[in-house]
This record gives sequence, structure tokens and C-alpha cells, in this order.
Amino acid sequence: MDNFVKRIITVCISLFLIVYVIYQFAAVLYNPVKTEIVYSASEYKTIDTEGITIRNENILKGSSSGYLSYTVENGSRVSKDGVIAMVFPSESDSRIQQQIDRIADEIDMLKEIGSQGTTGIASLDVIDKQIKQSVNNLAESLNQPKLNGLDGLQNRLLSLLNKRQVITGKTTGFDERIKSLTDLKKQLEASFTPATSTVKSPVAGYFVSKVDGYENLIDINKVLQLTPEQIQEAMQAKPNPESGSIGKVVGDYKWYFVCVIPAVESGDLRIGSKPSLVFPFVTSDAIPSEVVAVNRDSSGNVAVVFECSYMSGELSSIRKETVQIRLNRYEGLRVPSRCIITNENDEQGVYTMVGDTVVFKKVEIIYAQPEYVICREKNEKGYLQLYDDIIVEGKGLYDGKTVR
Repeated sequence: MDNFVKRIITVCISLFLIVYVIYQFAAVLYNPVKTEIVYSASEYKTIDTEGITIRNENILKGSSSGYLSYTVENGSRVSKDGVIAMVFPSESDSRIQQQIDRIADEIDMLKEIGSQGTTGIASLDVIDKQIKQSVNNLAESLNQPKLNGLDGLQNRLLSLLNKRQVITGKTTGFDERIKSLTDLKKQLEASFTPATSTVKSPVAGYFVSKVDGYENLIDINKVLQLTPEQIQEAMQAKPNPESGSIGKVVGDYKWYFVCVIPAVESGDLRIGSKPSLVFPFVTSDAIPSEVVAVNRDSSGNVAVVFECSYMSGELSSIRKETVQIRLNRYEGLRVPSRCIITNENDEQGVYTMVGDTVVFKKVEIIYAQPEYVICREKNEKGYLQLYDDIIVEGKGLYDGKTVR
């Protein structure tokens, strides 16, 4: 019996020692607070809505017979009486003409490189950098919502690769290639029927191949007087394109984007203000704009008219689009909202770790969202600084507490 009691006592003491060691080990490793480093950030105050694009658009009419082939891309500048499209007897004739044009461009490029020799071409280091940039531009274009200008990017890359061959001595010239292309060009020219007519631009401006029926729905001369009701009616309209239309020319540098915004959200949109517009389903570019009209109605809505002059292939054909209106930009320190506290002096701030001590540091919030706030970066004692360790989790915290 005595031996049994001794065994029980021995086991209990052993378990106690094991638990005590584990507790002490955990106490050393366990950190009662969790921290993260403060970094700088920039955020925009934004308004998300939908709107409609209004331009000075001139509809183009084309021939009812033959195959139409455009000679310019969407968003390209065209001069008055410039050729926009060519009419061929058949689609195959059009394809052959496009092939002939590409061959002619390549011949001209190879002749130009050959006439320069190695002395007229940049160094290998410069060429390699240009090739890398050209590949990056091509990759960015492929990742855009809409593909535009790929032929130009491809030709640019091909030209640089050919120049690199000359510099590195892998080729002494392109005479054989030029002869082969010239022979092919002659064969193609003898196998098709050239264009029978052309379509020319009535005005100078931007070419757009898409006609959607909205071209005459809103008078551009009355755009500054648009009301919320008129914009909403235009957004809900389903017009039909004019019969026989083959495209249009936007005959002005300026175009307009109009939308309806609740009055409570429109306080920062005043005539003369210059927010940026982002069309997320079209392009990642932020489009500069200026507010040129703000028209309120009695039901609490505001018609806002933005004037823009930036144009690209992607923007040239947009009509009804989702838009993010970027208002004020805020730059400062990004802090999780849950970390903000108010001390006994009615000062807003956060708890930080300085060594093994909890230190309260003040903040000045300039922009707030549910998940985070942006605080002004102030180089003053007692204020939160860049790269400080803020406490994001912890219990029983107070200014001056020692955490071991």
C-alpha cells in the first residue's frame, strides 16, 4: 500500500513539473499582443455610377454593293477628305490588298535598315532595352479589355529584332528577303481586283466604326442644359442605327460624359472641378476631365456634365458605361479602423509598441473607410510615424504598460 501511495505521489509531482515547464516555455514564446508596421498609402474618394457619352458625331454612308475594308483603326485621327475605307468587289480582294500593304511596309522597313548599316543603328544595349520595352508594350496591350494597335506594336518589335541581327552580325543584309517579298507582292497584285471606290471623311477628327443610334439622340449644343430626367431617359432608350451607316467621325477634340448623381454625394462636384474618370470595363487609364455643368432637380438628383479631351481607341466607341469618379486624393498613413481609440483627453490615436512598452500615439484622420483610415503624416512628437509598430490585437492595454 505504501509503495502504491509513493507511486501516486511521484506521478503527480512529475505531471506538475511537466505542466510547469510547458507553462514557462509557452510564456516565453507567447506574445500577448500582435503588431503590424505602418506604411504610407494614397486613396481616392470616389463615386461609382453609370453614364452616357455625347460627342459631335458625323455619320458616314457607304456603298450598298461590294466589300467594305477600313483603312484606319478606331480612335485614329483622320483629316478632312482622308480615306477611311475602300470598297472592293469581294472580301478576298480586300484580304489580298491588306497582305500587299503589309508586304510593302516590311520591304520599306528592311530597305531602311539596310541603308543605315551598323553605323546608323543604336548600340546593342539600347536595342535590347527597346526590344524589352516593345515586348512589355505588346503584353500590356494583350491584357487590355479591348485589343487595339497590335499591328503597329508587332511591326515595331520585328524592326528591332532585324536591327539586332545586323548589329550582332547574324546577317549582313536583307537583299534575299526583299527580293522574295517583292516577287510575292507582284504575284498578289496580278491576282486580284483593286478597290472600285473609297469612303472619305467629311471633317477632320476621330474615326469610329461603330454606329449605335445614339448619335442624334442628344443635341451636343444643348449638353450643358441637360436635366437628370433627360439623362435617365437617354440611358433607358434603345435607338436603332441609321440604315446604310458604315461608321462616323467625331469632329471635335472635346467630348462629354453625363450622369445622374444623388445630391448628397455631389458636394465635391462643382463647375470647374477636375476629377478623373475611370471606366473599369474599358481601360485602366484615369481620364482627366472638367465639370462644366451641374443641374439639380426637385427630387434630389443632380445631372453632372464632364468635359474630356483625351481620346484613345478604347474610348472612341464607348457609349453607356460604368464609371468611377475620382474626387479628392488622400495621402498618409494607412491604419486599420479597429485600431483607432480615443484616450481620456479626448484624443484619437493608436497603441504602438516601443521596445517592450505600450505607447499611445495620436493620429489625425483625413479619410475614413469601414476597414481602414488614412492619417496625416505629421513629423511631431507624440504622433504616429511611418514604420511604427501599431498594436492590432491585445488585451488590457494602456499607455506605459510593459509587455514581456
